[in-house]
Amino acid sequence: MFSQTASLSPSVEYSRAGSISRRLVLAALIVASGASVSRAVPYDFLSVSGNNVAGNGASTTFTSNNKNGVITVSHVFSSPLAVGYADNNNALIYPSEFSILFPGTGKVQGHLAMTVYGDPNSPIPGGNIYTSQVIFDLTGYKANLGNLKFGIWNTTDEVPLPAYNVKMLDVNSKLVSGGLSVFGNQDNQWQVAGKHSMQYNTINGDITAPTLINAFGTHTDAIFLDGIPPGTQQIIVTGNLPPLNNIGDGVGYYFAEPVPEPSTIAMSTIGAAGLAWAALRRRRRRGQSTLGRV
Repeated sequence: MFSQTASLSPSVEYSRAGSISRRLVLAALIVASGASVSRAVPYDFLSVSGNNVAGNGASTTFTSNNKNGVITVSHVFSSPLAVGYADNNNALIYPSEFSILFPGTGKVQGHLAMTVYGDPNSPIPGGNIYTSQVIFDLTGYKANLGNLKFGIWNTTDEVPLPAYNVKMLDVNSKLVSGGLSVFGNQDNQWQVAGKHSMQYNTINGDITAPTLINAFGTHTDAIFLDGIPPGTQQIIVTGNLPPLNNIGDGVGYYFAEPVPEPSTIAMSTIGAAGLAWAALRRRRRRGQSTLGRV
């Protein structure tokens, strides 16, 4: 004789288990088929958070939304007088948008660094040049550096150029051989339009702006660089600003990364569903074996 319990009968339980398994696989197939249709965004911009402290105490973090780690940012200025009023106030350049180069990305965050132009009243002939360094530490970023896109926007065109230079250092603070390549240029769609198109010298890292694109614009458009060499630990952007005014030059920085391929996401989902299916089938076989012995 069998004692009556509150549990479901084995046949009902296994029927429900099979139904759950089928639902899991069906859901996985829906995800797999829908991923390739719905994903139109090949890149994702890293999100930005900072301490809103200007000058040498500035600290900002770019965080991957795809669990690829972080990129930290610090500033070094030649003098407290070189620190612009909006330095490290990242909210001032939100929203930014570069959806021609990066379709579908919409409004994105960036990091703002601001350097004051040199002192025109300096006793030094020609005026004092104020210097800044914006240091991007890549050691916390775990994905392929070569696929990462590094953006610079709104460098000055009002002083003799180059006023900015980009260098890369390895773990031993030695210059990394091989330069960055240019991914593309675009205006910031939510901020001021650029007057000149920014140009990057792939040999020495100098930033210039030789080409007029909008007579009514301000400074430059954005340039995005890629091909960061393996082993790069830091990207350092150095600004050397001669006298012009006491306001300063605010420059925006951005990082964008490829999003995971939909096939990768789909296969992960199908794999998880497959494991659940196999586990339930094992439970069912064990249950049937037990019933056979009763």
